[in-house]
Amino acid sequence: MTTFRQRWSSSTFLRVASVLGAVALLSAVVVLTAAWFTEQSTGKGAAINVAGSLRMQSYLLATRVADQRLDAQSRLAAIAEEAAGFETRLRNPGLVAAVRPERSLRQQHERIEIDWSALRPLALAAVGDAEARDRFLRDVHPFVGGIDAFVRALELDLESRIHMLQVALGGALFLILVLVVTAFFVLDIQVFQPIKDLVRVTQAVRTGQVAVRAEATGDDELGQLGRHFNHMVEELGGLYGSLEAQIAAKTADLARKNRSLMLLYDTARELSSAQLEQGALMRVADKVREVLGVQAVVVCARQTDNAMGLPLAHAEARAGSICDAVLCAGCPDEAKVSWHEAREAGDGAAGQQVVSVPIVDGERVYGVLPLMLSPGQVLDSWQLELAQTVGRHLGAAMSAAEARDEHRRLALLEERSAIARELHDSLAQSLSYTKIQLARLSALLASAQTPPEQAREVVQELREGVSAAYRQLRELLTTFRLQLSGKGLSSALQEAVADFTARSGIAATLDNGLFGLELSANEQIHVLQIVREALSNIEHHADARHAAVRLKRSASAVGEVEVAIEDDGVGIATQASPRHHFGLSIMRDRAQMLGGEVSVMRAGTEATRPGTRVTLRFPSTPYRPREPAAEPIAAE
Repeated sequence: MTTFRQRWSSSTFLRVASVLGAVALLSAVVVLTAAWFTEQSTGKGAAINVAGSLRMQSYLLATRVADQRLDAQSRLAAIAEEAAGFETRLRNPGLVAAVRPERSLRQQHERIEIDWSALRPLALAAVGDAEARDRFLRDVHPFVGGIDAFVRALELDLESRIHMLQVALGGALFLILVLVVTAFFVLDIQVFQPIKDLVRVTQAVRTGQVAVRAEATGDDELGQLGRHFNHMVEELGGLYGSLEAQIAAKTADLARKNRSLMLLYDTARELSSAQLEQGALMRVADKVREVLGVQAVVVCARQTDNAMGLPLAHAEARAGSICDAVLCAGCPDEAKVSWHEAREAGDGAAGQQVVSVPIVDGERVYGVLPLMLSPGQVLDSWQLELAQTVGRHLGAAMSAAEARDEHRRLALLEERSAIARELHDSLAQSLSYTKIQLARLSALLASAQTPPEQAREVVQELREGVSAAYRQLRELLTTFRLQLSGKGLSSALQEAVADFTARSGIAATLDNGLFGLELSANEQIHVLQIVREALSNIEHHADARHAAVRLKRSASAVGEVEVAIEDDGVGIATQASPRHHFGLSIMRDRAQMLGGEVSVMRAGTEATRPGTRVTLRFPSTPYRPREPAAEPIAAE
């Protein structure tokens, strides 16, 4: 007993642990009790919701049965759908599990199932039998009344369990409150009062009163803490004099670094947009002027063969013509910082220092960032490094904008070449054929001995040629208007297959085995065009019942993508395009632009409906640079 008293008096931990242990033990009893009651009530709330939905489903089914506006087949389908929904809710696993422990609830649920087994045939027979419909509508109200009684029984069972839980928790809460009050009393004497004394001393030390001392200096942990704290305060008194100056210096340094980081962050954010706008450059220049504390900042683009610059944006502390004061000839095109004096600009700027920071990306100089200093101002090293970093950010943004413009130009040239080539391969050929037919018709009409039948034959061929040219023009216009939405190739393929099925009535499936990262944007456009062209051929020529589109990575070659379009139609007799039809030629041209090939063959061995399979294989490199497309050959 003596040993325990000694440990009790010298250990704050033992005292606190004893009190908190008693509270924790009682809390654990409460939690376990609540968990037991909760387990007994698990699923009751969800079961009540499901049971309540049975009433709604019953009335909805009655509405479907009473509705005479639809035809018999549609009504039967609607009634069957609602009946299936009712059965799904009635046999809901949560509902079944909730009623299983209680015999009365289980019997009520079984009674509802028996009543439903008698009511369901009446609902299905009500489509063509007026007597069955009247009987169903008469019996559905008592049936719903049984469901209401079942729901009320579930609610009463849940309320009973909740009441039991409330009583148990109330008693446990009372015991916990008694124990907590006792714990507060013990802890206040043994722990809180010594801690309050330490807090009082620490607050005094924070205000600079290093002469105060803690009173709690006993043998327990808090007493030892008080003695050590008193020793620390004695040593702190000797260091306090120089500490304020050190903190102020560190705070100023951190504030400066924070402003620098915010400047770089704002610069990167402003320059990260797809277009390099003047407003973003103006905001960057104003932020640089504010952080560096200079008088004016100019973002100036320059070319190596022109000494004069093009001001893109500027920011000035006071109104004036900064570009007149900053002498362009004094800014060399070197990737290093230079210093020179401003010239007279009518605002007293002559003689002020101008620091020209290069705007560079790698080894290329895109311009210069002149900084006009205030009179007597000198830039520190961190300011100069920060300005150079901003210059590199601006250079990277200009380089990225230049690369985007070049990419757009190349894409535009490639698309124009593709348009010209497809016009040459389709519409130009049809018009050339029409021209020949017109010449034949003119020769026949000039001859007095020409039989009328021969002239009518030429007119019919001419009509067919013009119709084919018009159809090809419409197809080309549809093709050229094609765009990929932001959802990517997979969504565009799904829309193309759905449109094909809706337009032609041919059932079509899509099996896309690609992850979506294998193809570049240009490759996605060509793949989508080839798939659309192949589906168009199936619609117009295959007489098919089913079609399938599959995309996958080739197992025979690494990095190769395979696209297959297959149907069960009449098959293709030759791989050459028929007269006035250039679909296969266009698909082969697109495959060549992808560096691959298109093959067309029969898909099966049946004699009457062998089907056709169009297969595209090409190497996929999502970021492969594209060579400019060749100039199209003019149509003869």
